[in-house]
Parts: sequence; structure tokens; C-alpha cells
Amino acid sequence: MAVDHDFLSVTETTVPIIHPPGGGKVVGVLGNQSTFKVLSEETGGAYAILEQKIPAGHGPPLHVHRHETEIFYILEGQFEVTLGDQKIQAAAGAIVVAPRDIPHTFRNVGPDEGRLLLTVIPGRFADYFIEVDGVADKDRAAIRALVAKYDVEILD
Repeated sequence: MAVDHDFLSVTETTVPIIHPPGGGKVVGVLGNQSTFKVLSEETGGAYAILEQKIPAGHGPPLHVHRHETEIFYILEGQFEVTLGDQKIQAAAGAIVVAPRDIPHTFRNVGPDEGRLLLTVIPGRFADYFIEVDGVADKDRAAIRALVAKYDVEILD
């Protein structure tokens, strides 16, 4: 299989991105905290990486992306991940790849705060986390409108 060097030169960052532990842009999303380790703008929109702290019992509503694949790597805690018609128990060290067009969600089912590393490919949708930071958690209409801007649909 031939490698498309033009694609790689467009999507890779040309400068190192380094953050110390705890470093990066911090935003709040629906009672959770996300820290950008790599912003979409730093990769020409190719991807974004966020560390997310999820309180016990929390997680996003069931939703579907039309353009992005999301990769969840569990750092700490116990999560239940719904991916299409599957429910998966995911402890620290587990990885879940949620392709576009497949409804998915996750919930921290452990007793303590959990942490996961989220990679969004392509990275444009990660800008949603920056924009929603200023929206009240209970303002579901504003949140639905904002995700629709990114061609993401909340299903519940």
C-alpha cells in the first residue's frame, strides 16, 4: 500500500507539543473537566487529544458523530461504554475506538472520579469542548444546538 506523503505533510504538526503533568488548556463540560493536551489547531485539524476527569456516575448522553472517530483510553476508574448495541466494561488500560456513525456514550460506574484520554480524529469537533465551557450544564437546548453545529446528534 502506497503512503500518501502529501496527506501526512498537511496533517502532522511541525513543532513539538509538550505539556507537563496537569498542563494544557482546561475547560468544563457537563460537570466534567477536560484538559487539552493537543488542540486541533496545533495539528492542522488532523486530531486533538484531551484528558478528561469524569465524576462517579457521570458521562455524556448517547450521541453520534457524522465525521469523527473518537478513541477512549481509560487511565483510571471503571467505565461502562455503549458502542452501538454493545455495552462494554472498561477499566484502566482499556481502549475503545468509536467510529463515526455509530452511536456511543460512556459512564463512570466506579465509586471515584475516573480519567480517560480522548483522541478525536479529525480534531475539529474538539473545539466543541472549548465552546460549551461557557454554557450552563442544564441548558440542554443550547448544548444540542452547539453539537449540531459540528454535525453531532444527541440521541437521548
